[in-house]
Amino acid sequence: MSGLFSDLTEQHLEKLYDDFAKDQMRLMNEMKNCKEPEHLVKEQDIQKQLTILNSLMISVLKLRNLKKKIVLKGNSM
Repeated sequence: MSGLFSDLTEQHLEKLYDDFAKDQMRLMNEMKNCKEPEHLVKEQDIQKQLTILNSLMISVLKLRNLKKKIVLKGNSM
């Protein structure tokens, strides 16, 4: 089954985090350009996306740190 699915290595998680961070910056720039009152709905949609992205980024970091801790534990036994 390992052939179908690759393990989420530290490098994969770092890349995933970087991709989320790039998208977050893009959305923040997009929101900065939404100054007109008629863009309120678009701004709310962007805020929802940013909230989810922030949550994903935190979770990716937690997973990366947990995997590091597990590897260190395994090496110390």
